[in-house]
Amino acid sequence: MTTEIALIEEYVNAGTLRIEWRDLDFFGEDSERAARAAWAAGQQSMFHEFHGALYGDGEQLTPADLTEEALLEVAEQFGLDTATFSADMESAEAADWVEANVDEASAIGAFNTPSFLVNGQPLAGALPAEEFEAAIELAAETAPYDPAADPAADPAEAG
Repeated sequence: MTTEIALIEEYVNAGTLRIEWRDLDFFGEDSERAARAAWAAGQQSMFHEFHGALYGDGEQLTPADLTEEALLEVAEQFGLDTATFSADMESAEAADWVEANVDEASAIGAFNTPSFLVNGQPLAGALPAEEFEAAIELAAETAPYDPAADPAADPAEAG
């Protein structure tokens, strides 16, 4: 079981943790294109599936994995409307979304990938589940998460 799945099962499903993704262009044009593609998949309610197909196994992606053609193939695998996907991926809205994510990451000091915040405390890198669990347990004790008080909480994304 991956760390992500373990955290979802233990903490997201219990309402203790909310997970958000921010796709950034840390590696230039290729990762910027992949971030726009993930956003485009999200417009067809397939963000998590698309993101998982790109990054789920943790393998380092090459530029060949992130060409427009390769990203379209992934979209096809999930049955996305590829014309809409392509238009969304190339839209100003997708570019604005990536730019906003980059700005937010910069503002909070997230300069590594992956980067995490647990109750405002940064965790950098692909860490073992135990390190996340310790941070989440501490946060739950000191400042329990209240989805009703969180304007960013989206009940449709909660699990």
